Amino acid sequence: MIILALDALDLKMVKRYRCKSLMQREHGQTDISEFKLPRTVVLWASFLTGVNMESKIPIKTQWSFKLKREDTFLRFFRDYKAIDVPALTYKDEEHAKVRRLLKAYFEEQADVEEYDETIWRIHQENKKEFLSSIGEHEILIGYFDLADSIGHLSFGISEKMEVVYRELESLAEEVKSSTDEFLLVVSDHGMDAVGRYGDHTMNGFYSANRSLKLGTPGITDFYRIIKEGTR
Repeated sequence: MIILALDALDLKMVKRYRCKSLMQREHGQTDISEFKLPRTVVLWASFLTGVNMESKIPIKTQWSFKLKREDTFLRFFRDYKAIDVPALTYKDEEHAKVRRLLKAYFEEQADVEEYDETIWRIHQENKKEFLSSIGEHEILIGYFDLADSIGHLSFGISEKMEVVYRELESLAEEVKSSTDEFLLVVSDHGMDAVGRYGDHTMNGFYSANRSLKLGTPGITDFYRIIKEGTR
């Protein structure tokens, strides 16, 4: 099983740029309205555990929150690889740099080019590791925050976001050409433009290369599907 965890992947953008590999056989929106705030760590922790983790993850310390394997659906697999997954194998130092640059941008102490460059570097490093790991594990999860991180400062700039979505479409194409394993694409939330910037929405995205007949699932609903995928 392969999971592409694509932070902030948004259905309307996937359709706008005709990302057919991301849409797959079944695709649609997820509903995260059960959460008070669309927080990245909370949503991915809830995805991993199958339960709403919002009350268990304080805002102040959210980025340091970590789950154990036995708390997640990974316990149903003999072996796994999870690349840069929030609440699990998140690359804390790398993403802390991004958050510092974001803060510095709004304090007029850093420019958007430096911010973007750091995000793209992390993305390419994770992409290389992810693609080289296909077929090596019973379950492979790769987390990519390109759409979210670039979107926060540039979601209203269509030319930049098209590059981002073309890159994520290319990643999905590479995965699909490399294997016929069960491929699940999931995002934690979507994004709306606020001027040039982007803000989280209460609907994420999902797709699968098989029929799941999900309608509009919650992010915790995938726990059962992934567990059953081991059978």
